[in-house]
Amino acid sequence: MDKSYDLVVIGAGPAGEVAAELASAFGRAVLVVERSTPGGVVTTTGGAPTKALREAALYLTGYRQEEVYGVRAAAPLQAVMPTLGVRIEQVRDVLQDAVARRFVARGITYLQGVARIDTDRTVHITSPDGTAHAVASRAVVIATGSRPTHYSGIPFDDPDVYDSDEIWALPAAPTDIVIVGGGPIGVEFATVFTALGIPATLVNKSDRLLPTVDGELAGLLAEEFQRRGVRLVLGAGADGVRRVDGRLLVTLSNGTALEGDAVLFAAGRTANTEALGLEQAGVRLDAAGRIIVDRYYRTTAPGIYAAGDVVRPGLASSAMQQGRAAAAHACGLVFGVEIDQTVSTAVYGLPEVASAGATEEQIRSSGIPYAVGRCDLSTTPRGAIAGHGGLLKLIFHADNRKLLGVHCFGDIASEVVGLGHVVLQLGGRIEMFLTLALNTPTYNYAYHDATVDGLTRLTKLMGMPESGESPVQRSRAS
Repeated sequence: MDKSYDLVVIGAGPAGEVAAELASAFGRAVLVVERSTPGGVVTTTGGAPTKALREAALYLTGYRQEEVYGVRAAAPLQAVMPTLGVRIEQVRDVLQDAVARRFVARGITYLQGVARIDTDRTVHITSPDGTAHAVASRAVVIATGSRPTHYSGIPFDDPDVYDSDEIWALPAAPTDIVIVGGGPIGVEFATVFTALGIPATLVNKSDRLLPTVDGELAGLLAEEFQRRGVRLVLGAGADGVRRVDGRLLVTLSNGTALEGDAVLFAAGRTANTEALGLEQAGVRLDAAGRIIVDRYYRTTAPGIYAAGDVVRPGLASSAMQQGRAAAAHACGLVFGVEIDQTVSTAVYGLPEVASAGATEEQIRSSGIPYAVGRCDLSTTPRGAIAGHGGLLKLIFHADNRKLLGVHCFGDIASEVVGLGHVVLQLGGRIEMFLTLALNTPTYNYAYHDATVDGLTRLTKLMGMPESGESPVQRSRAS
């Protein structure tokens, strides 16, 4: 054995980093093994680079301000493309360097290479130069993440057919693009290409965008996309792609076909569980190839844990929670095992869509009596100054006024929902927002107006019930 560690973490993405840092903070000897670069997908091909691309595209093209000021002071596309690439590289370098520095500062050993787990939690590591290492560990956390799913029949070897990891290699701007997948990745890239003035068609199997997001917000996003010129093809999937006269022809499940200069597949993720020796180590997978864990993120093998996309694809924030819980349990810590169970979503389209808690569809189907309060962001001082509107939507229990869900469509929606997320976690009632002296002009002040709106609707409707109908559930249509 080269050395023995208290914890070996395989994967240096958000889940792995948090697990390693927590264990190290409590005096455990920790090794992190990463086959690529520190930070995982969040710092290389997704997460931060995608958001950096979006921000740079919006800024350089003047896309978001044209509707406010009536002019679009945009740089030409041929000048924008190289600048976008440089900016993305800068963001990647900064974030990857930050992760590496944190490992050094916290005394965490970092080793680049491919890891394989043996039956006794021995971890065999092969470095890029072929050097072999073998380390013993008291516990292992698998946090190897996921990759874009490649579907059979799709020619990903074609230079103009991309997945979300490969789209960064675009040698030049396409004349138009077909994007397959109406989830967060598809929505974000549709925003980027549209901002760059590249016609985009977005295809999704579901009859709506963002199927897990509150339906009202998903509808607002669809309307905004159509207003911006994004062609939406809903209720159909892509069955195949082939070359016809130099163009790509995408055959859809509804029998129609679309032409494009480039095609991006942004539908589905596959867990990175191959070549880890999981079967030999006694780690079981589910039918989708993801690692099976319990509430403490223990796998079916003693002393081996898993967190992040290898368990269930989701947000980096959720992966970090899972990594912390896994490390806390693995190290025998008496705190930190519990994780935030509030469902949260952030989609960086245009505008952003973000949620915390239950959607209105989920609450309605549960039979819980509820009411809804809304605020048009354009009526707030911050919205008027920015010239942009949107919606803050609060859903609360009719009987005790406990907050059940918060949903936002607009500028910095991913930031705005944070306040509601805290109240949800505390089990608070919506009048809590009335007791806060929220700064103005800020978008957060919309919580005050949405709360007043919700309580006003509830009061009026409770006093005017119609026979056989819940006055609370009717509040949605009010």
